[in-house]
Amino acid sequence: MKQKLIKWAKQVAQTLLVLAVVSVAVDYWRSPTVPINATQVSFQSIHHAEPTTLASASSQKTLLLYFWGSWCGICKHTSPVIHRLHKNGTPVLGVALHSGAADDVHAFLQQQGLTFDTVNDEHGALSQQWGVKVVPSILLIKNGKVVHGTTGLATYWGLKTRIAIADLLR
Repeated sequence: MKQKLIKWAKQVAQTLLVLAVVSVAVDYWRSPTVPINATQVSFQSIHHAEPTTLASASSQKTLLLYFWGSWCGICKHTSPVIHRLHKNGTPVLGVALHSGAADDVHAFLQQQGLTFDTVNDEHGALSQQWGVKVVPSILLIKNGKVVHGTTGLATYWGLKTRIAIADLLR
């Protein structure tokens, strides 16, 4: 009985290790490319009149940059996670890719109960500049530097842990 339990535990550990390696490889392959001086470029949120930069928005705490689309099925599951992080004090900037005009994006956010700051990337120019290959794409930015990136489905505690590590190490 004990040997079966040990064998089972080893198989579970090996499977988890393989999944972790595959996940990191996929994130690396699909991760956006940060344009030169991207964190210094000014952006305009549909919620605020004052433009800011990613560098200034990430100077106090790690900023979560979230590329999403109103048409994206996975984003429908990830956006509430991002909203919860925002509500719990994480600075968030969403980038709405190909989701319509600013009024359409604003209405979608209201309808879904999402209140994080969002830049409208109606024609995809910003996302293309960043080399976003898939949505959702999530980047963590601290002091103007990208410290982590992931794509696809994300959990609250997975992102919360990555943000805490970024806050401690930077």
